[in-house]
Amino acid sequence: MAAHGVALDDAAWASPWRRVRVGEKLLLGSGLLLTALIAPPWPAAPLVALACIVAVVGPARIPARRLLIGASAPLAFIVIGALTVAIRVGEPAAEAWITLGPLWLDAASVALGVHVLGRAVAGTLALLLIATTTPMVDLLTWLRRVGVPGPLVEIAGLMYRLVFVLLDTATAIVAAQVGRLGDAPAGGWAGVRRRWENLGTALGALLVRSWDRAARQSAGWDARGLGDDLVMLARRCERSTRFLAGTAVTLAGVWALVGTTWLLNGGLG
Repeated sequence: MAAHGVALDDAAWASPWRRVRVGEKLLLGSGLLLTALIAPPWPAAPLVALACIVAVVGPARIPARRLLIGASAPLAFIVIGALTVAIRVGEPAAEAWITLGPLWLDAASVALGVHVLGRAVAGTLALLLIATTTPMVDLLTWLRRVGVPGPLVEIAGLMYRLVFVLLDTATAIVAAQVGRLGDAPAGGWAGVRRRWENLGTALGALLVRSWDRAARQSAGWDARGLGDDLVMLARRCERSTRFLAGTAVTLAGVWALVGTTWLLNGGLG
């Protein structure tokens, strides 16, 4: 069983950008994210998306398949959200393109849906640029160093570690069900009922075993006297002038193209 978050973290550990400072990577990712949010969606969204893909697949050396897997779940939600924006409900207007009962589309609603889709995709890729190049351990250490309260960082780290507890438990449960032929095909209503029973059993076992594993983890920390923050050793990284220059060139290039397009489209008028 694979998990998107774990796969992205594995990619971040193997990326050569692991040696780049967290703050410098956040500068690039947040700069592209803000560009996707505040600049005109055309051509800012395609340019930001292209810049993110080139940076992740190119210098960061993240496999394109890994990036696609990590983006698949959020992209599905984005498409659904864009459709809900584009589809209008009520009495169709005279300029409606497509009408299906109370549902209809027109040029304005489709344009709005495309704008939402473009901004959301570009922003998601900007966040994935950070996620695929920065391990969670490095990010938590950076948050502590810049002054985020220790309890908040500790809660975030605890939730992150519990993800692995859930993943390990779910993997063991599924393997046990497969070993007992719990996934053997069955036709008709009996097959549907069997799959629902297996799902209910797996979720119940996952809840009980995860709670037990989490309790034992907490007991282990108490036994070791970890009553304060769990401080981790930070990886020392030198400032990368080359990376900062590349960030400045990328952001300046995107905004230059956005501004040029705006002027060509009559922005001054």
